[in-house]
Amino acid sequence: MISIEERQFGAVSTLIVTPSGQEQTLLPTVFVYHGWTHRKESELMLANFLAKAGFRVVLPDAKYHGKRHGSQMFSELMFEFWQIVMQSVDEFGPLVAALQAEGLVDPERIGVTGTSMGGITTDAILARYPNVKVGVDKIGSPMPVAFAKWQTSQLPQSIQERYQDQIETTLADLAEYDLALNAERLAGRPLHFYHGTADPMVPYQFTADFITQITEDETPATSQVTLTTENNGQHKVSDEAQLDTVTFMQAHLK
Repeated sequence: MISIEERQFGAVSTLIVTPSGQEQTLLPTVFVYHGWTHRKESELMLANFLAKAGFRVVLPDAKYHGKRHGSQMFSELMFEFWQIVMQSVDEFGPLVAALQAEGLVDPERIGVTGTSMGGITTDAILARYPNVKVGVDKIGSPMPVAFAKWQTSQLPQSIQERYQDQIETTLADLAEYDLALNAERLAGRPLHFYHGTADPMVPYQFTADFITQITEDETPATSQVTLTTENNGQHKVSDEAQLDTVTFMQAHLK
């Protein structure tokens, strides 16, 4: 059995999922981030698996998603995508601190995982927070600068020119969250990628390029990075990949 509690931390709406009867127990904790246009409830299947394996699971709503979504259409928020990612990363530290102050999060056993935008957020958190012990990125990208440049290239030239200053500022800001530009920050921590080769939304190539980069320039900092490739896989995550996420967390957090 599991327990699900909805809690608010400042602007951040969360679900906290725990094994029943251990709601106030210090537990290894996994933070789970959802994808673009989704909400924290989208990740409840994985949270269920993780809680039954003995983890506390924290599922935050990203800005403009779930309980934080106002009247905006997502089509109106496309230029907010990277600001949403960076804000989720910035909110991670205070969220951990609040739960740790309550004696609920073991600071030596913190993991992060996410899907699509949540996978991008996972990698960015690892780039920014050395206290995270393990990560699993599913159909995301560890190269936000390169991915954002690719996204920009898909826009009409007139749009690129109109928003040139905003684009350049965003690219400069993203460098701090980019594992390809800061691979040494992994510091030997385990990070697993799951990605399909035919993903049209977040191209597999960025994950593959990162793996090639760290393989050609192998250091102890990146020695625990692994990849599961799904041949012809689209922009979706299989149940098997979710179960593998639980196994990975058990291997490195329990």
